[in-house]
Amino acid sequence: MNMDDVVSLSARELERLMHVVHSSLEVRRRNQFFLWVQGQLQSLVPHEVMVCAYGDHARRSLVIEHFSSYPLAEQDVAGIVDPEGGLMVQGVRAWAERGERVVLVCSSHRDSALFKRFESTLFRHALPNLAVHGMPVLSGAPGTYFAFANLPQPLGARQGYLIEILTPYIHSAFVRMLAQERQETFEVPAVDRLITAREIEILQWVRDGKSNQEIGRILSISPLTVKNHVQKILKKLNVQNRAQAVARGLSLQIIKNTVT
Repeated sequence: MNMDDVVSLSARELERLMHVVHSSLEVRRRNQFFLWVQGQLQSLVPHEVMVCAYGDHARRSLVIEHFSSYPLAEQDVAGIVDPEGGLMVQGVRAWAERGERVVLVCSSHRDSALFKRFESTLFRHALPNLAVHGMPVLSGAPGTYFAFANLPQPLGARQGYLIEILTPYIHSAFVRMLAQERQETFEVPAVDRLITAREIEILQWVRDGKSNQEIGRILSISPLTVKNHVQKILKKLNVQNRAQAVARGLSLQIIKNTVT
């Protein structure tokens, strides 16, 4: 896959590109980012799984979030977003090693060294391919990194080119979303966002990939009670799913990467 191949966009693709770029400027909140990713962005980069990260990968200080409506199992999400060596971290490392160029890993190219490097991890999560690109750390500002999986096969220069030109706009929308959330965190009274000790305890077990049933057994409470606590956590953290709750909890330092 030679990313130096000349790629030209059709008139239809150029029209879609302008629409994606224009609509990205409207993104301010998490639900808007999610809908933009699942809507307009799909017109040029169709995918089923998207993972975003921000921080400094060189210092191993990434916060990783999963944005997808694709029904991944909880253990797969945990493995993909694991900041200690999950699929996203592996992808970012490969991106950095390759001179911060788009990484395309595709099962259609099983003989490539890059696919062999990711083969076992992709197989573990039942993913046929992976594309990774990002914006590096500049002037002390955190870098942002984006991974797409389950794209149409085979991956090639065209997908890589589209991801490359769209990444600055994904970056801008993602950073605006994070900035808006930080602002709201300071603006909303603490009492309205209070996470109880029990909710923190449950969020820690969610971070470790435990199901509601498993958490219930550990804490000697019913799975329904666990489910109710998880719903409260999602609402208080203003997120849509368990993986996002863990990522938000880590970024707000409510929980840590590992149990201490």
